[in-house]
Amino acid sequence: MNSITIKKEFNVPIDEVFNLLAKHATYNKAFAPLQVVRVKDSADPTRPDGLGSVRRMGYGPVKPLKEEITLLEENKRIEYKLIDNPLIKHHLGRIDFQEISADKTLVTYTIELTARIPFISKLILAQLKAAITLGFSKLAKSMT
Repeated sequence: MNSITIKKEFNVPIDEVFNLLAKHATYNKAFAPLQVVRVKDSADPTRPDGLGSVRRMGYGPVKPLKEEITLLEENKRIEYKLIDNPLIKHHLGRIDFQEISADKTLVTYTIELTARIPFISKLILAQLKAAITLGFSKLAKSMT
């Protein structure tokens, strides 16, 4: 199985980083021009982007990628999986949060991916790694 891991320190408390990354709309800022919209709310009315929520991603009216939040542990971890995609056999995204100090948080983002066409997995993961690294840098700067 192919995977990537990105680590980024944020100079803000863990709850601020978690609450930001637990909102689907945040990814519009981090990964522009990619657009992310929630298409299904979670069962928790206080956290509509939480467990069981579904988001679509793409550009303009074309948003072919669909992800479902499968785990949400406050200030610890967010997991999601790609759903309804015939080109991908396995996809799991995991964002882990670790408090370094009262005002510093380490975020570790791991993505596992297996495409139906083997050599494509590494290409997709390389593009994701570049986009996430840049997006996290933008977010970290905007939070200080």
